[in-house]
Amino acid sequence: MGIDWFAFLTVALVSLVGACFVVTVYSIGLRFWSAADTRAGKYTVKDDGTVGPATDGFPVPGAANPAMRWFRSLSVACFVVSGAAVLYGIYLIVPQFH
Repeated sequence: MGIDWFAFLTVALVSLVGACFVVTVYSIGLRFWSAADTRAGKYTVKDDGTVGPATDGFPVPGAANPAMRWFRSLSVACFVVSGAAVLYGIYLIVPQFH
């Protein structure tokens, strides 16, 4: 009984690429979510370059501008894609689902 090294390498590479894909798409979703919060006025850049919570009248009524909605929609789409990739991986691993 021998080890099929090509199959082993294929599984290792696919799992590495899949994990990197899920992490990358999820982190892009977080970045879009943060950009939407910044556009909504939740955070301000202070004089020393750090970012902190906005203190002057947040939440602002009517602050939902089109860019904020676009970033929020993109972030939700990234979260859905990463969740679907995880669920598909679980589907492939668990034999009762086939």
